[in-house]
Amino acid sequence: MSDETITFVNGNARLERLLSDPEQRARVDAIREGMQQADREHAMGLAMVRHAADLTQQDLADVLGVSQVAIQKTEQRSDMLLSTLRRYLLAAGADMEITVRWPDGRHAKLSLDELDKTHQGTA
Repeated sequence: MSDETITFVNGNARLERLLSDPEQRARVDAIREGMQQADREHAMGLAMVRHAADLTQQDLADVLGVSQVAIQKTEQRSDMLLSTLRRYLLAAGADMEITVRWPDGRHAKLSLDELDKTHQGTA
């Protein structure tokens, strides 16, 4: 083990110092706003899918066997497993497909149904 001394820095003080710079503050504020907007769009996207299926949160909850609050939280999440998203979409009468794009212009479409079949075949 090393005789080196480790000094911990108060993160709040460092953050305050960094944010005291107006340029840094503006950059952080812009990033935060962008993240909040992405969260709003994501929540709106799932709710729009549900509305397009003419379902309420309770209707969807009944199909999935969860509470209405669980659907509300799912629609507000900024991150979720693809399997969770797929279950939500299937319960709303929709399905999903993922398009993978490479910089050279190639692309491939992935169906979660096919991925499930492939995974089940290797299990």
